[in-house]
Amino acid sequence: MTLDEELGRIDSIFIDTAPIIYYIEANPIFGPLAKKVVDFFQSGKLNAFSSVITLTEVLPKPTEIGDEKLARRFAEFLKYGKNLRLIEISQDMAERAGMLRGIYPYLKAIDAIQISVAINVGADAFLTNDNKLKQIKDIKVLVLKDYL
Repeated sequence: MTLDEELGRIDSIFIDTAPIIYYIEANPIFGPLAKKVVDFFQSGKLNAFSSVITLTEVLPKPTEIGDEKLARRFAEFLKYGKNLRLIEISQDMAERAGMLRGIYPYLKAIDAIQISVAINVGADAFLTNDNKLKQIKDIKVLVLKDYL
């Protein structure tokens, strides 16, 4: 199934950190796929979510290299992007993340929080580029690599 077909079958999507980076930095391999997803939700065909964790993950590199413009692009896209809601972390989400880590021991805390937020907001799918997250059974996981 193509990415377009997958996106056409869902109403909402949670976007993990890597696809955001690919889109903002126009990654030559994954950027076009990430752009396709952004185009889908910005056109109103999908409800899109990410979390404040994504903001935490995208800012270190541009800040480290002194690229304030890139850091600002990330922050503005996540905080004010069209049809993208940035979700704060609640106690319930943190608790679910802890339980997810118990069910999936390989899961890093950051990934567990992201997945927990996606489940909490009722997202139909979780978009990432981390193959090992496909083992998660609690939400449909879409991995960009699978659509190259």
